[in-house]
Amino acid sequence: MTPAPAKETPNLAALSSGATQAEVTKSVQAELRRVGCLSAAADGNWNTTSQRSLTLFNRYAKTSVDTKLASTDALDTIKSKSSRVCPLVCEHGYKVDGDSCVRITCAAGSFLNDDNECEKRREKKPVARRDTDERDAAPVRPARPRLDASIARPSRLLNSPGMGQSGRPLTGQEREVGCNSYGAIMSGKCP
Repeated sequence: MTPAPAKETPNLAALSSGATQAEVTKSVQAELRRVGCLSAAADGNWNTTSQRSLTLFNRYAKTSVDTKLASTDALDTIKSKSSRVCPLVCEHGYKVDGDSCVRITCAAGSFLNDDNECEKRREKKPVARRDTDERDAAPVRPARPRLDASIARPSRLLNSPGMGQSGRPLTGQEREVGCNSYGAIMSGKCP
């Protein structure tokens, strides 16, 4: 008989055999901070920030460690990296300088734009205006009187079939006489 293959167990060499999950999580978070993938504190709570950090580590270190739970395998994989793995990301107003973030300073007359670049301030150009006296000023014209809207633009409803000149609907008798045509209404013989 051949011996049965041994089950793969997580590597526990990094921590003592009695390490709790909180200790493992805290150690993984501390190592993620060391390699530049986690900026939060190593608090022992494996949350979405920690999972994203381990995902970033996997991407840049080209590994495939399970991100759902902090494990000793993940700890050993991260410990195997001797230097920064994730790129340094600085806040707005700072730039990467080696292994740290330094404040961006712009020259006089410039400002820091939204893209973290110094941009020259645009000077407001003075608006050319002509100096005028009262005698040079153009005369003010009086406002033109407005025409009554009913005279200026007759309504379509007034001249439509079935409506009299006064804008009221024609009666049956008026229609019999022929007051429902445009010509009859305009002749004045219909109301």
